[in-house]
Amino acid sequence: LMAMNECGLKNDALMDTFYDLVMEKYHKNAAYAILVFHDRYDIPAKGSDGERQWESEEVFEYMICAICPMTGEYEPGKPECGFLFPAFTDRSGDQNHINIFQADADRPHRELLELLGLG
Repeated sequence: LMAMNECGLKNDALMDTFYDLVMEKYHKNAAYAILVFHDRYDIPAKGSDGERQWESEEVFEYMICAICPMTGEYEPGKPECGFLFPAFTDRSGDQNHINIFQADADRPHRELLELLGLG
């Protein structure tokens, strides 16, 4: 995940390996899409009074992955699960944690946790 984030998802071999790992672990009886996005966010500085300053104190570089069932031939539906890496903790990027999304908390996709080394 670190390498994927650092290259901005521009390393095709690395992305193919990631997709292969997801397909190996994530078993579903229907077609699904694996969507991965990369972006940067300027974290605005806050003054001692809690007011937002206009300069940023840090740039948070992150990626979001969503696994979605297909609702049409090329149309992904609502995400069933996914993650944000690195986690965003205390107004900063946290390389030691991953934020996990599960659409149905009562029936989580444990294979996603296994894929990420968390389960």
